[in-house]
Amino acid sequence: MRLERIDRAAAVRADFRGGVVTPVAFRLDGREHRIARVNARWIDRAARHPCFFFSVTADSGDVYQLQLQGADMVWRVDSVSLEG
Repeated sequence: MRLERIDRAAAVRADFRGGVVTPVAFRLDGREHRIARVNARWIDRAARHPCFFFSVTADSGDVYQLQLQGADMVWRVDSVSLEG
């Protein structure tokens, strides 16, 4: 696997149910990536507003780290671990 830093805003579709957010798909560079699995989720509460992090596996098999910034509700793609 090869880790690449992305650190860009992205459009993310997510479900908000029962107080839990679950990303479903995201668009980056004009391409939609469907999320096959949420591997982990965690919250960073060190700042004034929390940031919600997700490790997700896309349908391509690549593993992305997504971030939802609580202050402005902006999604970011932090990095990707590429398969192969």
